Amino acid sequence: MWIKLTDVNGDLITLNFAHVVSFNPYGTGTHIVTTTAGLTFFVKETIDQIQSKVGIESI
Repeated sequence: MWIKLTDVNGDLITLNFAHVVSFNPYGTGTHIVTTTAGLTFFVKETIDQIQSKVGIESI
């Protein structure tokens, strides 16, 4: 599943969520998305927004 996210510079990035290893809160509202290729992105979306895009329900 491909998802579109916004990095902290305002640029849009598209990631295949199958390659996302983790996404965690960091600092003042930005979040880290780490992929299996060892790439790390700081994005503006919250964890709830990312989960909603990929169909994960919060407990």
